[in-house]
Amino acid sequence: MTASSRPLAAATGRAGTVAPTTRTMRTTRTARRTRRTLTTLATLTTLSSTLALGIAGPSAAAAPAAPAPGASAKADAAAMRATTAALGDLGLALLREAPGPNAVVSPLAVATVLGMVQSGATGNTEHEIEALFGAGRTGAAAMRVSLPALSAMLREPAGAADAKPALRQAARVWIDPTVAKAVPAAFKRRLAQRHGADAVVTSFAEAEAARKQINQWTAEHTAGRVAELLPAGSIGRSTQVTLTSAVHFRSAWDKPFDAGQTEPRPFQTTAGGNAPVPTLNDDRPVAQAVVDGTQLYALPFASAYDLVLAVPAPAGAGVDAMLKGLTGATFANWQGALKSAPPQRCSLALPKFSFTPKAGSIKTSLERLGVKTAFTEKAELRPMLGRSAAGAHVDDVHHAAGIAIDEQGGEAVAAAAATVKPKTLAAPPACAVDRAFAFVVMHRASGVPVFVGRVGDPARSE
Repeated sequence: MTASSRPLAAATGRAGTVAPTTRTMRTTRTARRTRRTLTTLATLTTLSSTLALGIAGPSAAAAPAAPAPGASAKADAAAMRATTAALGDLGLALLREAPGPNAVVSPLAVATVLGMVQSGATGNTEHEIEALFGAGRTGAAAMRVSLPALSAMLREPAGAADAKPALRQAARVWIDPTVAKAVPAAFKRRLAQRHGADAVVTSFAEAEAARKQINQWTAEHTAGRVAELLPAGSIGRSTQVTLTSAVHFRSAWDKPFDAGQTEPRPFQTTAGGNAPVPTLNDDRPVAQAVVDGTQLYALPFASAYDLVLAVPAPAGAGVDAMLKGLTGATFANWQGALKSAPPQRCSLALPKFSFTPKAGSIKTSLERLGVKTAFTEKAELRPMLGRSAAGAHVDDVHHAAGIAIDEQGGEAVAAAAATVKPKTLAAPPACAVDRAFAFVVMHRASGVPVFVGRVGDPARSE
């Protein structure tokens, strides 16, 4: 922590996180009941695809908090399925608008930042964010209960042999000292309980230093891969609050590929050409299915996750047209189909690919999805800023994600940030993935979309 930043409690004289009171002991008991309840989700036929809470380990700023009291009773299976589908819809909407032949997004990371904003909003500002997850009370319950419960489940190791969870998350809110004393204690509690987020005070008067500090935090929680989430100029002297989330997924394959079998093979790009790309090869049993003409393959990681590959029909209109016809609920259908038949042995050919994270604004995309009031001076952020909320609004939301798939396994990272400012500015049958395709990094039991993406040209890194 730099000299210009300190825990929120130090600036306000009030606790920045929940003290170990009777409330938190009840929360701990509730968390145990929640984990027992969530084990029943292993029977659900839902899918997890496309990403930011407290990363475990020495580098973590704070340990993830348990879901809010009552989560075990409210976050029932139907609500969890609906929230999973809503995450899929959010991921698909962002993916469709992402430029270039290759793209990856994390609805989990974006939803976490939006959930942090929602925790400090009221009126239309709050309702428009909640509407991404359902109308009326359904969306509110999803943001307050189901999403935090799913995030907690995603961080759990697959079993005793899996000492470290494949998915780690972190979240933090950065508050300028000029408004720190006005921040309500209830807002800090909600951030800690729902998103495992801590709060620090940092001076945005030193805008460039604050931007570098936040980017350094993001890099530390994404294994250095998201080095610059906030671009130059995104933080100004008038910035009051910045909310950040980060996600890091890393897992070996359940069965690694032999690097000696990797060789160049032709791949049909979205541009229509054929280019030789390094391709992983192996004869192995592969879960596969065909749904609405789309060929599906599921490759298990040695964790609670699968990589689901969706290859459009050879005579079809391509991966972009396929993506346009999908909804968040489609992922559950895919997973159900993949689980309905035993894996079949085939000659698998999968291109290696690696996409460098590239940050960009998703403000316009969110506005198209109905999140509008938050970006205007009509935003209602009093639960976040108290008496300093007049005219305050979300200035922008930035997002970055990247992924690498090779012989050993996969690694994917993502981060998101929202800035708040005041009123101003052959032998076996072939399983060849040899043309543009879509992919999903999915949590096997719940179907929560963690990362979704498309590969139009594996030879390119962006």
